[in-house]
Amino acid sequence: MPGFYLPSENEFDPSTDDFVLRSVSKERRYKHFDLPLRDSDVEREFDFSQEKDVHRFWPLLGYTDLARRYVRVKDDDGNWKRDVTGDFERTAVQKPRPIRFAGHEDAAYLQAYATHLNDFYERALAEDGTAGNVLAYRKGGGTNIHHAKSLFDEIVDHGNCIVVAMDISGFFDNLDHLLLRDEVAGLIGATRLEGHHGTVWKNVTRYSWVETVDLDARLGRNRKGNGRVCTPRDYVTHVQGRKNGLIRTHDQRFGIPQGTPVSGLYANIYLRTFDKMMVAWCKERGGSYRRYSDDIAVVLPLGSRATDVVASVEAMLAEFKLKVSVKKTETAVFKAGVLTSSKPIQYLGFTFDGTNTLIRPSSLAAYLGKMRRGIHAKLVAAKAKDVPSFEVYQRELRSRYTHAGKRRNFIRYAHKAADIMESPEIKQQVKKNATWFDRAWESEVSKVYGGMVTQ
Repeated sequence: MPGFYLPSENEFDPSTDDFVLRSVSKERRYKHFDLPLRDSDVEREFDFSQEKDVHRFWPLLGYTDLARRYVRVKDDDGNWKRDVTGDFERTAVQKPRPIRFAGHEDAAYLQAYATHLNDFYERALAEDGTAGNVLAYRKGGGTNIHHAKSLFDEIVDHGNCIVVAMDISGFFDNLDHLLLRDEVAGLIGATRLEGHHGTVWKNVTRYSWVETVDLDARLGRNRKGNGRVCTPRDYVTHVQGRKNGLIRTHDQRFGIPQGTPVSGLYANIYLRTFDKMMVAWCKERGGSYRRYSDDIAVVLPLGSRATDVVASVEAMLAEFKLKVSVKKTETAVFKAGVLTSSKPIQYLGFTFDGTNTLIRPSSLAAYLGKMRRGIHAKLVAAKAKDVPSFEVYQRELRSRYTHAGKRRNFIRYAHKAADIMESPEIKQQVKKNATWFDRAWESEVSKVYGGMVTQ
């Protein structure tokens, strides 16, 4: 279970904070094969002008996150069901997503290297004239909220336009290693990757890792590693063991792990040539292009055909051995700033119809699902300890899922989005969050305690 190793994850903000570059390594307190770094080590600087000693990497730790995608559901009569918000009810469909994350020493090294390599990348963006088109994994680039607002503002300014939003299928999992190597080499003006550049590329493409479920099965979850996931002796004997070791190796010629500090930058560098191609293609047609990680948005004058846009993007992506996720492609047409197509455009978690900006329904459904699961887990744990339902404290959960409390959560994220977007309708979407919590609490109490609640 990943919670044994990682701190609680951000449940509301789709920004990719761990990929944003910093001049020093950020503090990480999760458990790994090595100990968390001391303050002096966290703040140290690395010299990448030479490589006296090759950096030795620990295996990554890995687990499979069952990411949930929410789809509409129908009642027995074939009608779309509605939830407590009045919107369409959705059910979760699980999609396995492998997560790999580096040890503390390795993360600090990769963080510093990414900062070093990013200097080359930012200079290249300035020279290419594409700095305003690549949005994710860049320091000071703003959040997904700001980038979505920028697109919606452009639609209003255009008045008459067609917008096509596309998603690259299996982005990180399909990055070709040799193409990545060549893009990095071209970026730094080299013919081959040597020194730190070669060390990082080799260890991020042909990485080794240990599945947490294997570690738990071999050593149990109650082991005492004194701040590590296991003792150094257990690592040598059971994890690194010659006969029955737990270390796996990624032996494919494509795919990089998403959980390292250099992954986001590598992904951007991989598509540097593609980004230049797309900017030029859109400019020739009087339009614009932007990319936030694997999310692409193209704005073109009326008369452009969405099928032609998608076909052209697919052809260019094919040169980089990537594909468009056809099922996730969104198209909207605006005339005089008014939506004339059947559905509003969706981008980075928001929808826009020319007048109203809203959080997309699937994001609300995901929030409600997490709320129910969080309440359910709390009540199950309480019942296991023979605590009656009326004695289970709600304060921590209300702080996590409602406007109460000071912790960052989905509701506060929504309020922040409403302010940045200048969209009061977003606050209207979540104004009943306390009521939703009360209803979910009552429902889960009934499920867990069988409706037998006495005081």
